[in-house]
Amino acid sequence: MKIRLLIGILFLLLQVGSIAYARFIPERFFCWAPYDSHIKFEVFVTINGKKLTPEETYARYKYKMNGWEQRSIDNIFSLISQYERTYGKDDHAQVLMIYSINGHEEKEWRYKNE
Repeated sequence: MKIRLLIGILFLLLQVGSIAYARFIPERFFCWAPYDSHIKFEVFVTINGKKLTPEETYARYKYKMNGWEQRSIDNIFSLISQYERTYGKDDHAQVLMIYSINGHEEKEWRYKNE
């Protein structure tokens, strides 16, 4: 009986710890309210001087690259960065994202080849 109680308490503590941790990272995957912002965005990709079409950009990242997003913009930054560090590392792509959070002033984000 003590082992089951200990396992139950440990499980709950891990859940609470995960939620607390998620509140302090940009991606916020496991927060109570992950859909707390509305982002309008568009991504532009250039490879070797050729600008990719929206269809080519979608095919590259397997995710919509313009429109509205309800989750943290950092999720899209992460998706693009991960692709460019792995599958696209030899393409030397130039990526520009123009976005606006909750209707505020537009901002730019550029992927930097590291």
